[in-house]
Amino acid sequence: MDRMKVLVVLLVISLSGNVFFLVTGGNNPVSEKISQSLLYAYHQAFPPLDNETISLAENESNQTYNNTTETVQSGGDEKGFTARDLLLMIEKNEISDEEILQMLLSLENETVPAEEQEVNVTPTPDPNAWKVYESSKWHFSIPYPPTWTVKEGTSASSVVTITAPIETKCSSESKQCYQYVASLSVSIDTNPGTGGLEEYFNKKIASLQRQLAITATSKSATTYISGERAYWIEYYTRDSRGNPSKRYMQYFALLDKKVYILTYSGPYSTNENVYSRNKGDVQKMIEGFTVKREYVIV
Repeated sequence: MDRMKVLVVLLVISLSGNVFFLVTGGNNPVSEKISQSLLYAYHQAFPPLDNETISLAENESNQTYNNTTETVQSGGDEKGFTARDLLLMIEKNEISDEEILQMLLSLENETVPAEEQEVNVTPTPDPNAWKVYESSKWHFSIPYPPTWTVKEGTSASSVVTITAPIETKCSSESKQCYQYVASLSVSIDTNPGTGGLEEYFNKKIASLQRQLAITATSKSATTYISGERAYWIEYYTRDSRGNPSKRYMQYFALLDKKVYILTYSGPYSTNENVYSRNKGDVQKMIEGFTVKREYVIV
């Protein structure tokens, strides 16, 4: 931009000098002084390259000028000259004032085509976009809603717990308030035995029945997790008085000699509550659960 300003200033001085030369004559000593001053200003603004001399630049400008004249006369879109070439032409008096103005205007107004202009647009983050939790140790990932919170565990029995927004409700009679929490946890059994997934699943359900006296509400046929066969069950437990207390939904998948167990839990209720309201999102989370498989070269 500064070089263009210098060009314009030198052009104005040059045009004025041309008028002066016409009036006083080219051999006038004063004219020669003015010419030398203009050349000095030009070479200060556009010094020759290290491997370039003024005479070489002048010779190059002759060819540039011839090409430029052909381009301007043919009305072509290409610009066959630069600001440096234009000043060299002015120096040698090889171009008329009208041609100088025409080329200067075309040089000044030259713009980059719209399709070539770089437009950097920063996309606005979607606040509703789901996030992804990845475990580098256990080589799995799981998507989850942006409003849920993640808490990593310290062992395979509790790798991560992802919790839905907590709901609160206060009783108008007892004046007591309650927090209702629903969460999905991932645990891994690294030593499941050699009986296969079906045998493992049946032993687990039998153990839950003995320990917690669970009541199953549904038991799965074959389903899939991370592209492999899996089993699932939904059940609820009871409190010390025998009343239903908590709901569970568990998925079991055998992958690379480890059983991945996904457990969704929340308070029991016959009405809609935090467990049932978030169950749809949990199904999507389980469907998106992916284990990076380990391959052995044989």
